[in-house]
Amino acid sequence: MSQMLQEIAEQPTALAKTIHEEQGKVKRLGEFLKQRGVELIVLVARGSSDNAALFGRYLLEITTGIPVSLSAPSVYTLYGAHMKLSHALVIGVSQSGEGEDINRVLETARASGAYTVGITNEPASSMVHLVDETLLMHGGRERSVAATKTYTGQIMHFYMLARALADGAEHQAKLDYERIPEYAARALELRPAIEAMVERYVFMENCVVVGRGLAYASAYELALKLMETCYVVAERFSSADFLHGPLAIVDRHFPIILFAPPGQTLESAKVLMERLHELHADTLAITGDEAAARMCTRSIQMPGSINEFLAPIPYIIPGQLFAALLADAKGLNPDAPRSLSKVTRTL
Repeated sequence: MSQMLQEIAEQPTALAKTIHEEQGKVKRLGEFLKQRGVELIVLVARGSSDNAALFGRYLLEITTGIPVSLSAPSVYTLYGAHMKLSHALVIGVSQSGEGEDINRVLETARASGAYTVGITNEPASSMVHLVDETLLMHGGRERSVAATKTYTGQIMHFYMLARALADGAEHQAKLDYERIPEYAARALELRPAIEAMVERYVFMENCVVVGRGLAYASAYELALKLMETCYVVAERFSSADFLHGPLAIVDRHFPIILFAPPGQTLESAKVLMERLHELHADTLAITGDEAAARMCTRSIQMPGSINEFLAPIPYIIPGQLFAALLADAKGLNPDAPRSLSKVTRTL
């Protein structure tokens, strides 16, 4: 078994431990930040961590009402810009805590008056010494180059932070993240069905991955996993954007993977599914909606009880399994993608 598959299987335990170890700290941080009066949140990350930050942007804006920006590190590292951040919270997200550009942004932001937080898997990393507060993942060292358990661990921290900062009981009630480790364990039970399914995609060279809203980051993350482990050219779009031009690339049997959890974005996903059916595309839905599943060529059926707020972690696990098992079916090693290393240092 590849290390990637082993680490995918470790996620329910890793998530539960992260909640147990960090929940109290995040709650206290939320109380402090409310008193401080944060008016802007800036997230800075690269790679899979950037995809986790994309999810964090949606979740934090929906639940807190605070504007959230995804930082462009080059603004700091290449152009030397100095931002006015006295009422900002700047969060760096990095598996290793050693990304030089991420750390440079955090260091500059702190000097510009921001309160800085680092989300990392490495308690002895450089990031820890640069920020005001550190939030750690507790899943152990991740050895496969393709991030899996650290990606979902980062998302879990955004859940905890969102509930700590949430504006009103209505939003807090939607963030019942303690249920996610159980949902993750149930998602792992889909491995036999996915293993049988990937044989149909062994010769896939191109595809599109679609998600919208809280599922948008999942489209980015699955596309990245397919590119780095299977060498598939995977474009990613929201269902709304895909209908505005990119739909032209679709012809008969073109593979499209869609995240379609029950919730606000499901109807727009179904509209796209209908159009793709007309074009005779090869569609694979990851969904908890039976009607959406019937509209596609194939589906990975998730429990219908998982709402869209809690879906991103359990829904990405079948995607991770799909990428890891497809790499194996193609005769590739998902733990050591060509030209890649675990820690990427850029400025």
